[in-house]
Amino acid sequence: MSECSGGSCSSCSSCGSDDPDRLPPGMLSVYNLNQSTADGVLVWIETERAADGIRMADVSAELLGAARRLSDGRVFAVVFGGPEVKSLYPRVFGCGVDTLYHVREKDLETYRPEGYSACIVSLIKRIEPATVLIGATPRGRELAPRIASELGTGLTADCTSLTADGRRVIMTRPAFGGNLIADIECTRFPQMATVRPGTFPMPEEKEGTGTAIYWQFKGGDLKEIVSEEKVTEAGTDIRDARILISLGDGIRDRSLIDVAESVASKVGGMVSCSRSLVEKGWMPRSRQVGMSGRTVAPDLYIAFGISGAVQHRIGMAGAKRVIAVNSDPDAPIHHYADLSLIADAGEILREMDRSL
Repeated sequence: MSECSGGSCSSCSSCGSDDPDRLPPGMLSVYNLNQSTADGVLVWIETERAADGIRMADVSAELLGAARRLSDGRVFAVVFGGPEVKSLYPRVFGCGVDTLYHVREKDLETYRPEGYSACIVSLIKRIEPATVLIGATPRGRELAPRIASELGTGLTADCTSLTADGRRVIMTRPAFGGNLIADIECTRFPQMATVRPGTFPMPEEKEGTGTAIYWQFKGGDLKEIVSEEKVTEAGTDIRDARILISLGDGIRDRSLIDVAESVASKVGGMVSCSRSLVEKGWMPRSRQVGMSGRTVAPDLYIAFGISGAVQHRIGMAGAKRVIAVNSDPDAPIHHYADLSLIADAGEILREMDRSL
């Protein structure tokens, strides 16, 4: 094989420019993970401050449970924070984690994307997992591309399903505005995905034991970043609701939102909606279910006036039971609802409010 002279490339293909693993122009180097031995799943555990201390984000627990089902190898997790994070150990190991890496660097006790990504990259190079899973939260969506770029690997964002095929993972996500569902396979390890909250069931609430390792990272000077983050008021996140009264475009009278709120309060649920009511300005985006909204997994999902297009179905696919009320007998939602009522959504909603 001939060599390019002077360190420049003449695009002669003699150096293997037709190799699919060849780096694109401008990328000088990439970490070469051992493709034959990469194994196991690494999950980044996102933590949240709560009234009673620190807690693991629900999506992180969901991913830990999924990792155990996806991998015949080891399940790793990495978490950042001070000594208070040790209170999470039993729950983390109860979700099926074999080895937990706890980063206790003082400069990284609060979220910093540069420091977090550099630290996780160093860990990946050490343990060589086949798969890296991160929750599709605002922080996860910021963190994952940094890691993938540094490693020179692929990233599938906003996945709604993961299926194991040996060490490979088939990653499913909406494409072309939600009109298609794409199955994606990464061609190199580690394969990375961000996964929507609510995609997988919450693991059983139990405690376990495993190996915890304090991971030291000295990544040089970190920039001081001041950010403002909007926090959802406690108790108002539709992803936490066990019963959702969901309203769609078939709700023609805005006053029915108040009726729905009344019904929801009587059954211990919350009111959610489809994209159309958000676009009308009738409800906030934080209540939207669907591809461009939130992914929910309630025990009961009652849809009033929702047609059930694929974009909406993606967001409520995790619901255990679905009841649909729609006057259109051809509405797609009737095909996958557990119980369908072909009736006026407003009339049924008002009758429920009177009867409860």
